[in-house]
Amino acid sequence: RVQAAARAQTAAMNAAAASARAESAALRLQEQQQRATASATDSMTRSIRNLVGAFAGIQTVKWLVNTSDQLTSINARLRLMTGSAEAAAAAQEEIYQAAMRSRGAYADMADFVSQLGTVAGNAFTGTDELVAFAEQIQKQMAISGASGASAQAALVQLTQGLASGTLRGEELNSVLEQTPMIAQGVTTGEMRELASEGKVTAEVVKNAMLGAAEETNAQFEQMPMTWAQVWTMFQNVAIQALDPVLDAISWLANHLEELAPILAGLAAGAVAFAAGLGIQAAATWIANGAAKAFFTTLLTNPLTY
Repeated sequence: RVQAAARAQTAAMNAAAASARAESAALRLQEQQQRATASATDSMTRSIRNLVGAFAGIQTVKWLVNTSDQLTSINARLRLMTGSAEAAAAAQEEIYQAAMRSRGAYADMADFVSQLGTVAGNAFTGTDELVAFAEQIQKQMAISGASGASAQAALVQLTQGLASGTLRGEELNSVLEQTPMIAQGVTTGEMRELASEGKVTAEVVKNAMLGAAEETNAQFEQMPMTWAQVWTMFQNVAIQALDPVLDAISWLANHLEELAPILAGLAAGAVAFAAGLGIQAAATWIANGAAKAFFTTLLTNPLTY
C-alpha cells in the first residue's frame, strides 16, 4: 500500500509538471503571436506613413514647380510693365502688402496687376494706382461673398473689358455682380445704358472704385476673417519666404541642358564615394555627422535645387 501511494503521488506530480509545461508553452505561443501581430502592425503603420510622406513630398514639389512657373511669368510681365527689374521688385512688394490687407492671393493679384498694366496701363497714373485699384477690387469681391472661381472669372471679364476700352454685355454683368461699387450713384439699368453708349471706360471704372475706397474699406473691416482667407494669407507668406527657392527652380529650368552632365556626375560621385567607403565606414561617416555636412553643402548650392 505504501508503494502504491508513492507511485500515485509521483504520477500526480508528473501530471502537474506536464500541465505547467503545457501552460508555459501556451503562454510563449501567445506572446509570439502578440509580437508577430505588433510587428505586422508596426510594419503596416510604417508603410502607410512612408506612402503618406511620399505623396506629401510629391505634392510639395508639384506646388513649388507650379508656383515657380506662375511667378516667373508674372514677374516677366511686371518687368515689361515697369521697365526694369528694380521697379518690378518694388511692385511685387506693393502687391504683396495689398494682397495681405485685402486677404487675397498674392499670385492672383500680381497676375491681375501685370495684365491690367499691360493692356490698360494708360488709364492709370502708375503702379501705385494700379495696385490700389486691384486692392479695392479684391475687397469688393470679399464683401460680395464671391467664391474663388467666381472672383477669378470676374477679374478675367474686367481685364478683357478694360483692354477693349469699355465694359459692356456679359463683361459688365459679371463685374457688376461682384463689384457693385462700380455702379455707385446710378442704377444698374442706367449703368447698362451708359455701357451701351460706350461710356463705361477704364477711366470711369477706375474713378468709381478709387472714389468709393473709404466706404469699401469700412465695409471690409466689418467682414469676419474666414479660414479660407487665413490659408490664402499663409500661402502668401510661404511664397515670399520661399522666393529664393522658387528663383532657383526657375533658374534650373532654364539651364537644364547645361546642368544635366554636372548633376549626373555629382550623383555618380556620391554613389561611388559611399560604395568605396564600405558598409562599416559608411555607417561611421553617417554617424559622425559628415553625411549631414555633405548634404547641407549640396542643399545650399543652387545646382542642387
